[in-house]
Amino acid sequence: MTKKSAGRFVYWSERLVEEVIDSNGIRVDPRLKSIVKVGAGGAGVELSGHERSKVTRFEVMRKVSKKLGGDPLSELDAPGPLHFVQGQGRADVTEFQRRGPGADQDHLQEACVVHVLTTSRRGSRVDLCLFGSLGNLTGYTAPEEPSPGWTSSAAPAIEELVASRGARIPHSYDDETVAVEALRTALHHGAHGEPSGPGRAGTRAYTVAGIESCQYAAVVYKDVTLTPGRWDFRHEPAMSGAERILVGAPLWLRAIGS
Repeated sequence: MTKKSAGRFVYWSERLVEEVIDSNGIRVDPRLKSIVKVGAGGAGVELSGHERSKVTRFEVMRKVSKKLGGDPLSELDAPGPLHFVQGQGRADVTEFQRRGPGADQDHLQEACVVHVLTTSRRGSRVDLCLFGSLGNLTGYTAPEEPSPGWTSSAAPAIEELVASRGARIPHSYDDETVAVEALRTALHHGAHGEPSGPGRAGTRAYTVAGIESCQYAAVVYKDVTLTPGRWDFRHEPAMSGAERILVGAPLWLRAIGS
């Protein structure tokens, strides 16, 4: 591995990664002897602590990427729906707060949202809006008090979409509407004043990290292509040109060169 490709994991979802491995029959390391347990939930593969320690997260990432990944840019041109996406680019991570300051602390600072703006091989804009747990971020401790900033009134609808893995959205929304609100949240959550600025994460109250060169992978719950002419983003420069929005959850984020 070259120094340029060296990196560190800043986000890792053990639960989702193991689910993807199990659901797709991925053999992470042929040296390992799996222990099959049958319980109330059915059969599953469990590795002992000693066996698990032989496999690094980097090795797991490579195995999963090879098994499920084709050409990431070309796949973004496919009609979909996509269920898995990976790539490399800039990722902005912010806290995802359902309610503003003064609200019940049980609903605050438990989740994060990751935004990645990428382009398909044909040149189409694709936005990834990935909702995960703050507990999966390496070295991050949520502050005791929330910072003031814009929070979306659509946050409960986004939560329902993510919690149901795309199966449910409130009756007042359709797929495009909730996807647009997810993108608006990913771009502007925590901004001061009206969310009409450029959406730079560094200017927002809930910013956790801006990763310039990030290897990422995610499961996709909603893959939405916006209907031409339906949406007017003239007063939201950061959303101008939005075309395809993928809403899901991150498997991992790996900062390259750090």
